[in-house]
Amino acid sequence: MKSNFLMGLIAMSFLFVMSCEKSTDNTSNAIEADATLNDATVTTTESLDALADLESLENELVETRSNPTCPTITSTAPKGTFPNVVTIDFGAGCTTTSGRYHSGKIVIEQSDSMIHNGAVRKTTFIDFGIDSLRMKNGTVTLTNNGTDAAGNKKVTRKVSNMIINAPKGEITLNSTHTRTQIKGGNTSEKSDDVWKIQGESTGITMTDKVVYSAIITEGLIKKEDCPFIVSGKETFTRKGHTTIVDYGDGVCDRFATVLLENGNKIIITLKPRY
Repeated sequence: MKSNFLMGLIAMSFLFVMSCEKSTDNTSNAIEADATLNDATVTTTESLDALADLESLENELVETRSNPTCPTITSTAPKGTFPNVVTIDFGAGCTTTSGRYHSGKIVIEQSDSMIHNGAVRKTTFIDFGIDSLRMKNGTVTLTNNGTDAAGNKKVTRKVSNMIINAPKGEITLNSTHTRTQIKGGNTSEKSDDVWKIQGESTGITMTDKVVYSAIITEGLIKKEDCPFIVSGKETFTRKGHTTIVDYGDGVCDRFATVLLENGNKIIITLKPRY
């Protein structure tokens, strides 16, 4: 009888240990999933911010500015004429007017001036990097969609099959975002322009090849008199876990807040766009 009792205790102890180990493994997996999503959230947000800055730089260099010392600019047609293929070469690296460090080359195929309805700009990358981000493969296509029914200007930026290597890991990124001008369209002044950004992204975390999504759930607001996005929210989802990037309440500052599932926050410092 005593022997049976002891065997029962041993069996219960074994089950308890196994239960604890299983619970610990589940918790560990959840933490790992959250950490991977957190890293992907930061990398995606910083990458899209960098690509927006690159778009502004292209606007400046392709159509409106003379050749600086760095980068060097070559083209298949004279400046301001289209179609044109423009190569911008940052060489081993240099800091541009926005204060960001660029290296490598970008090749731009542009059908027309981007102020014209239907104009398309396609950018490809050769050993290119911005600050600590490296862009490999992939394309960025910018399209002027003209105006909507309300007369608002619309521009779409599509990122296709881009591999991005960043301090928090490597991702493959695809995204389609549309900018709609919601203020300032009736004036010649650029400083009063306000744009609303909507759309979504999908990515793959290269560590485990798992797909995640990022949907703008509250339109991102960009004012031309501020070099940062001032408000809006984007929700990231991966394996049932979510994070939210909150760009603020309209105040012009360089910070975005990543809200984690456990209630903690990560502050992302954005770079100015000029």
